Amino acid sequence: MARPFTSPDFSGSETALIIIDAERGGAFMLPDRLTRFLSALERGVSLQDIGRSASFSAVLSRVALLLSRTGITPNTLTLFSLVPAAAAGIAAATGSLAWAALFLLLSGVLDLLDGPLARATGRTTRFGALLDSTLDRVSDALPLLGLTALFAQSGSGLAAMVPAFTLLTGYTVSYVRARCEGLAVALPPLWMRRGDRMVLMALSLLAGAFALPIALVGTGVAGVLSALAAADALRVARRVIEEGEQLREMPTPVTDPASGIRGA
Repeated sequence: MARPFTSPDFSGSETALIIIDAERGGAFMLPDRLTRFLSALERGVSLQDIGRSASFSAVLSRVALLLSRTGITPNTLTLFSLVPAAAAGIAAATGSLAWAALFLLLSGVLDLLDGPLARATGRTTRFGALLDSTLDRVSDALPLLGLTALFAQSGSGLAAMVPAFTLLTGYTVSYVRARCEGLAVALPPLWMRRGDRMVLMALSLLAGAFALPIALVGTGVAGVLSALAAADALRVARRVIEEGEQLREMPTPVTDPASGIRGA
């Protein structure tokens, strides 16, 4: 069986990925582009990284500049992003999965613009960051709640548990991340971040545009959500392990009942 491992490439700073084929008794090196791609996956590459690229950021900045001329504030735009998210939840609950996907993507686009708008208008505030993070969690929950209602109405209690479990694991990831930051533990970004999950969920919801029987549509969406839930569960486990390793190396804090931090 082929077994991959990383080996230092002494000709430069990159790491070469070599595949050992134990059955054939040989080894071969992957192409450099594929090696960089696999390394990026390990570092936690995400669709959100595209949003940080110079070209995409320039597009967002131009759109934000146009929005700034309308007088709309960043916080107002953040609140507006909740409207299509709520519409996505309602559409999902009524079985209009294609509309749910479109509303979900619209909510994501608005969420991408509030940050650049805040920078363009000089209105970056801590409250704005808090509002954005809070409404992100609400926007994530609404479509999943709609799917839970849809599957429950179809009489499949097991299928209804899938979006509910996806919601649970997604919130657990966010909580672990926030708790680590509160304990001054820095964790690296992982794969399947919010942008990735939103796009994947929207693509699964678009199955409703093909007028498939609800059983087939439900099976496809439930399958994607199951994969998302499993990915989130793995992310939670990895983050807890990484947090534990870093906390063991840090000095034990003095117990403070008010802060909720306990000495280990």
